[in-house]
Amino acid sequence: MSKFNWLNRLADNPNKSWARFKLGLGIFCVGAVLILLGARYWFWLQIPGLLLIAIGIIPAIIGYLGILAHRMTAGFKPPPSSFDKDN
Repeated sequence: MSKFNWLNRLADNPNKSWARFKLGLGIFCVGAVLILLGARYWFWLQIPGLLLIAIGIIPAIIGYLGILAHRMTAGFKPPPSSFDKDN
């Protein structure tokens, strides 16, 4: 069993990682809008805004790590066997 088994699981499905990243980004943006509205109109809106930003960061980071892991594993695959000079 590899030390980076969780990273391989994240890299297996880039579409799921992309969806998770978009969900986290959306939650983060709603939180940012609440903070801006709270600064302009009613300051109590800033507390749920901060909570939504903190909650949105988690799936966004996990999704981004999955996208990055997929790109890294796809980029470091060995070349096709037709280019292998040993055969």
